[in-house]
Amino acid sequence: MDTPPNDLDARALGRAAPAKGLAREACPYAEGTEARTLWLSGYDEALAEGETPVTGGLAKHPVDGSSR
Repeated sequence: MDTPPNDLDARALGRAAPAKGLAREACPYAEGTEARTLWLSGYDEALAEGETPVTGGLAKHPVDGSSR
């Protein structure tokens, strides 16, 4: 699947997420929002159509040695 640009609707972004290397738990939308429901349903549709599920797809910030 070609990945769409990031200015599409939440469902389309969710459908593209596995191909972009994002895990389901990396959904960028807040719990309880319609956008989250759409993103997750798009993600699940992509998996149902054969995309490979991704695990551990949450971004990790590099350790810079400073304490904040």
